[in-house]
Amino acid sequence: MNGYGLALSSFTPVTYHPATGEVSYFQKVIVRIHTAPYKEAVEALSNLSSSSSVLDRIATIAQNFEALSQYPEKISLKTGIEMLIITPMAFSTSFQTLIDMYQVNGLSCQVVTIETIDASITGQDLQEKIRNFIIQEYQNNDAEFILLGGDVEHVPYRGFYCKVISSSIYEDYGIPADLYYSALDGTWDNNGNGIWGEPDEDDLLPDIAVARFPFSTHQELENMIYKTISYQTDPVLGELQQPFMVAEHLYDNPMTFGGPYLDLLIDDQTANGYFTHGIPSAENTITKLYDTLISPPNNIYSWNVTTLLNEINLGKSFIHHVGHSNVGYMMRLYLWDITNQNFSQVNGVDHNYTLMYTHGCLCGAFDENDCIAEKAVTIENWLAGGAFNSRYGWFNEGQTEGPSAHIHREFISALYNDTISFERIGQTHMMSKIATAPWVTAPGQWEEGALRWCFYACNIFGDPAMEIWTDEPTVGVPEANLTSTIQLYPNPAKEYVTVISQIELPGNLEITLSTLLGQTMLNRVYQHQPAGSHTYQVNLSGIRPGIYLLSVESTGLLQTLKLIVRK
Repeated sequence: MNGYGLALSSFTPVTYHPATGEVSYFQKVIVRIHTAPYKEAVEALSNLSSSSSVLDRIATIAQNFEALSQYPEKISLKTGIEMLIITPMAFSTSFQTLIDMYQVNGLSCQVVTIETIDASITGQDLQEKIRNFIIQEYQNNDAEFILLGGDVEHVPYRGFYCKVISSSIYEDYGIPADLYYSALDGTWDNNGNGIWGEPDEDDLLPDIAVARFPFSTHQELENMIYKTISYQTDPVLGELQQPFMVAEHLYDNPMTFGGPYLDLLIDDQTANGYFTHGIPSAENTITKLYDTLISPPNNIYSWNVTTLLNEINLGKSFIHHVGHSNVGYMMRLYLWDITNQNFSQVNGVDHNYTLMYTHGCLCGAFDENDCIAEKAVTIENWLAGGAFNSRYGWFNEGQTEGPSAHIHREFISALYNDTISFERIGQTHMMSKIATAPWVTAPGQWEEGALRWCFYACNIFGDPAMEIWTDEPTVGVPEANLTSTIQLYPNPAKEYVTVISQIELPGNLEITLSTLLGQTMLNRVYQHQPAGSHTYQVNLSGIRPGIYLLSVESTGLLQTLKLIVRK
């Protein structure tokens, strides 16, 4: 991953013998890793990156992080291209407002047309040319985010192969998988037989964050860009910690419901043999809409669409869904239900545009014309983005584990990690795949191949660099571990911020406004003041709308808060 060699291992020390009823287990396990010269090592090292975001990812998953010192440090060229937008020439000028927003927040973007890539990059087809171009820009210019600008008629997908051994054999040679553009080692078809993504030809550790705007028209693109910018820079406050859990009845024998799957997204969990961070229940108002068993054997309460729409239109921060779906059906909504009128309050003004993660089958089949998830993200209201399956999602009957649930749990764990959180949706999605990778090839799976299937099929519709709101960008009483004597007060119009100090500062007071990636937009130093109440007013006029970090620092005192500058 990113040029670093990682050994993935998963095992269970316990064996159960049904015939005798005996359980045996190993009391001690020693894992030995033997290394040998590897002819592809030089090629792998060409993807080596020493960027802070890469090191953060490795620090999150590697047990021996200190081994990084054995690798050469790659000096970043930092040519200023952090997000590439790949789109046809006809749409190339339509991304300017999105580019402007990110430029203000310290993330530089560049549009590259499909026509340019097709004419200048080598490859056996357009998909390989696009991937080779991404590899080039990743290696040479440290690109971190790739936005695929267009539905499949504008930006082609690579179809992956997978086989699942279930009650019958499920086999697909063309699972739409934008993972092809994200995991950059090898070719995904080493034997050249035209079957992509076969076991041992895969790359399960993505290197770069990729997501897709699945628009077909200029109007759909305009809608997606507007929602992306509004979600990040002008959120409706007071509802950014209101997740919505939506679960359906999944199976009769054994009786299986989606609710227990979603409950494993709440608070830290160790169920099913692995640890994940969860949505902190103490800090969030979590709404649940669950199908439930009223009385055995099959008297089931099922929620209805009216209740669903009413809840969504009250304002929710993130929708998490476990239930049955199809190309034109999701969360008991049909394609014709996805209208601005049905989501009239989720308009970015009354309530925030929201995000969604679903286990549903085929709702994200963007090779169809058009799947329900595509419509949900391209209309004016409702979704600003989300994670959707281009083929089947998968659950395990009678359990709280399953392929889709596993990846979903790791997505939430990356988002709410209390050490290093990955809040940009493309990076969150990457981490969910990276953390799941050791399980893809683990023996003894409930349905062999199903986790690989979902690993391939789960794609992000939206902007890979979009930051997910998980808390309120409040300004007021500082963090408890700093000091309660420095407070920040923005005026309602967001034209200035007032900083009040009520103690004798140990040194000069420095107030800095910077972008999320560290670009300083404003810096003021005020002289040391004696004991007493002192007020400092920071003028924000001339600062463009966006999300910033406001730091207030004196010797031994530091407070940094997220601040929204509105229009």
